[in-house]
Parts: sequence; C-alpha cells; structure tokens
Amino acid sequence: MSPTTVIAGLTDLQADGLACVVCHANYLHLRVAHVPADRSATDTQVRACDGCPVGYMTDMSQVGDLR
Repeated sequence: MSPTTVIAGLTDLQADGLACVVCHANYLHLRVAHVPADRSATDTQVRACDGCPVGYMTDMSQVGDLR
C-alpha cells in the first residue's frame, strides 16, 4: 500500500469526494471523468477531474484553494 497525502482546506463537496480538488467541478451537476487524488482530513477519498494536473503539485494543502 502506498502512502497517501492528507489534503486540507477543502470545501465540503471536495472533502466528500463530490467535487474536484483542483477546479471545483461539482460531480453532482457535471458529467466528467474523475480519479482518486488522495484523502481528506476526515479520511475520505477525494477526487480530481481526469484532466486536472494534480500530479505535479507539491503543496497539497493549497489544492482546495485553487480556482
């Protein structure tokens, strides 16, 4: 099992895995492919749109603040 990064500073939807942690796309309203992107502070799996650049970010605590 690989180590995971805990992502802080997310909106409620992002923390519940219902919105992208990068672009804030709401998966309840938009049909977009999304992939796991680590864990929230409450240990919920968070997600990012398949095309969002999560992999290059080094300070994951700032991901929830990007727009």
